[in-house]
Amino acid sequence: MNNLPSGTVTFLFTDIEGSTKLSQQHPDAMPALLARHHEILNQAIDAYNGHVFQIVGDSFAVAFHSASDALHATLDAQRNLYHEAWTPAPIKVRMGIHTGAAQVNDNQYSGYATLASTQRIMSAGHGGQILLSGATRELVRDVLPTDSELFDLGEKRLKDLLRPEHLYQLNIAGLPTTFPPLKTLDLFSNNLPVQLTSFVGRENEIAELKQELDAHRLVTLTGSGGTGKTRLSLQVAADLLDRFDHGVWFIELAPLTDPDLIPQTILSAIGISEQPNKTPLEILKEYLHEKKSLIVLDNCEHLIEASAKVTNTLLNAAPGLKILASSREALGVKGELSYPVPSLSLPDVKHLPTIEQLSQYEAVRLFIDRALLVAPHFVVDKDNAPHIAQICYRLDGIPLAIELAAARTKMLSIEQISKRLDDRFRLLTGGARTALPRQQTLRALIDWSYDILSENERLLLRRLSAFAGGWTLEAAEDVCAGDSIESYDVFDLLSQLVNKSLVVVIEHSQSGETRYRMLETIRQYAREKLLEAGGSEIIRQRHLVYFVKLVEQAEPELYRSNQAFWLNKLDDELDNLRMALEWALAIDAESGLRIAALPWRWWDMHGYFREMGEWLSQFLERYVVADS
Repeated sequence: MNNLPSGTVTFLFTDIEGSTKLSQQHPDAMPALLARHHEILNQAIDAYNGHVFQIVGDSFAVAFHSASDALHATLDAQRNLYHEAWTPAPIKVRMGIHTGAAQVNDNQYSGYATLASTQRIMSAGHGGQILLSGATRELVRDVLPTDSELFDLGEKRLKDLLRPEHLYQLNIAGLPTTFPPLKTLDLFSNNLPVQLTSFVGRENEIAELKQELDAHRLVTLTGSGGTGKTRLSLQVAADLLDRFDHGVWFIELAPLTDPDLIPQTILSAIGISEQPNKTPLEILKEYLHEKKSLIVLDNCEHLIEASAKVTNTLLNAAPGLKILASSREALGVKGELSYPVPSLSLPDVKHLPTIEQLSQYEAVRLFIDRALLVAPHFVVDKDNAPHIAQICYRLDGIPLAIELAAARTKMLSIEQISKRLDDRFRLLTGGARTALPRQQTLRALIDWSYDILSENERLLLRRLSAFAGGWTLEAAEDVCAGDSIESYDVFDLLSQLVNKSLVVVIEHSQSGETRYRMLETIRQYAREKLLEAGGSEIIRQRHLVYFVKLVEQAEPELYRSNQAFWLNKLDDELDNLRMALEWALAIDAESGLRIAALPWRWWDMHGYFREMGEWLSQFLERYVVADS
């Protein structure tokens, strides 16, 4: 493992065709069959200096220093597998070879695009078949053994939606050369768009969504703008192509403004002609009735009611139909499974991992991948690694925001990008010209979510931006009610903001209370809107008054039997207390003194005594000046 090839590497991935079925049919014989399979592969790999870096079940992942070595090892392995006297059932292995860039970090490979391509190439084949990428073919075509040849299969679209890959089949004299059509996107009816950038991360989400679609006929991906709902749905749909005999169809609703056009848009995507005296919805019901299909209904939020009605009608009319939708909020259809799409995984900026470990986090991998597109010589080093982690963290792991930030590496250093994130809505512009307008800037993306809110939902969102680090329902009712929002309205409005993915529920706070928060990017946007609309001073004053009352309530409890609850509650509100202290410096030194001094026991027990002293010093200075 210490001599793993690095730089330009040729990978061989293998897999036994139908191994699950074989295990069920021959449970007693399967261990011996697998052992012999492993022995044959290892002998051929060792003979040509290959490095097996992963074995999962019956699947081998192997790295070679040269494409020629990989080719010859594959030839020997496939010959020996074919001529083995298997009993009670033959073992047929599909193999894929691809060459590309990959680096070794801590005895693990990074180079997601190369590894993923190799996996996809292998998965497209059948037992006994060897597939090569165009890159590998260029390296081996002049060194082929005399008893073998490369058969051109043409360009094929693989399941991970990268650009088409030119594939070749390695034919060996005396071995089968005729196989069924490759299992690529081209084989199955679909209109899934080809993606021009690699898909990064989300392995857990993809696996979970496949399981959910097995169990439910309607699954809706929910989340705030830019979390990657569309790209995730496309990836899942591509992986499920072979499960839907009558097609997988992607329906983009974002450009529509007329809800009545939804059925017609679906008809056009599938390629069905209109019929006289029948509505588009009636035609769809008849067409889909006995078919096994998947419809990907993308960006439903601005046509939520119409999307729900069409979805409900089609699901009732077509038992074999499944729908994978994406929206800021669930459709509200009976039997729907709502799946909140999380942000990409992030490093802990307070305890940064090593440079080698940093790329294990999805947000960092995405940033690096997209930075290399605009700055091919970009490298991660000890100087910029902390800033990359900081950028990803401050952008909440939102894929679109990270992609827009990475695009700036063409003009700015990583440190400059990190420093400019305080004005992220000016910095993060310039997305692809071919993208929808709302996907070209971070502000436009959130505008899309904000514009479809009711007036009171917008008003509450703006006021909630006064909180830092989250809030409780009680705090929201106390600070945000008034001027057209009654205290009893806050819960319903807050629920709508949660449903529309603009507010997140924190289920496991330290105090055990249910808390809510906004992603920092959403909070900055809402704060700007609050400043534009006016009234921010009033909200800040209410926020300050609320937290003065909170510490006054907490102070005597810190000496009683429920001390632990109140210590944890003040921990939950640390960011809000600091925010209130900052505001008090400008408008109310006496209130600031009470927040800083009253819960001194809490400050002391948590090691914040020095911070408390600094706050007290500042407030006493202002208090004395104001009093004199």
